[in-house]
Amino acid sequence: MDVLTLKSKDKLDCKMCDKCCIYRGDIRLIPLNVCKISKFLKISIKEFLEKYTDKLEYNKLEIVLKATGKQKQCILYDNENKRCSIHKVKPMQCVMFPLVPENLKRDYFYNSGQCVLDNAKEITVNKWLNGNNKIYSRNKKICMEWIQFIEWAQAELDKIPSNKNNLKKIDEFYVILFENYDLKRFDLKMQMRNNMRKVEKQIKLMLNVK
Repeated sequence: MDVLTLKSKDKLDCKMCDKCCIYRGDIRLIPLNVCKISKFLKISIKEFLEKYTDKLEYNKLEIVLKATGKQKQCILYDNENKRCSIHKVKPMQCVMFPLVPENLKRDYFYNSGQCVLDNAKEITVNKWLNGNNKIYSRNKKICMEWIQFIEWAQAELDKIPSNKNNLKKIDEFYVILFENYDLKRFDLKMQMRNNMRKVEKQIKLMLNVK
């Protein structure tokens, strides 16, 4: 399978077939997504989290968009208009589909082949990822910071016994990471970084790590 770069051309297009929005339940959100989508839907963060997301049980401190019905359709898919209802602020995982990052830092991808578009014109990977909204270029750095943080946090939390007090503490971490934001401010990325640092310090205290 060929590795694609931002300059590579491939057959990438959307025919509104909805196949990328069914059999989901695996679309992960970072805190910035939670803030952006909540603002877009004009609802509070708490309402968004309760109505549209689930905790990822096997990975502490991660959440996913809910999947509904027999086909496990993404809860934010607009059936009437046959399209994503949050296209302008959709998560990075959705932005990249059907591309899968092979090395996100270097912008290396491979085409998963989940969209069969024999008649589609070839376009550059950069144009596919950034389009009109430039979600990829604007959010890549903070996404990488989140991935690095969550991998570290998961490894450290796995060392902690699953007793009542520790589980309560992890619930508090969820609130810090995903709820403690002022949506009226424009520094959402900075707020997210500050919240990650707060949780990092608290995890280290739990493990008595300096």
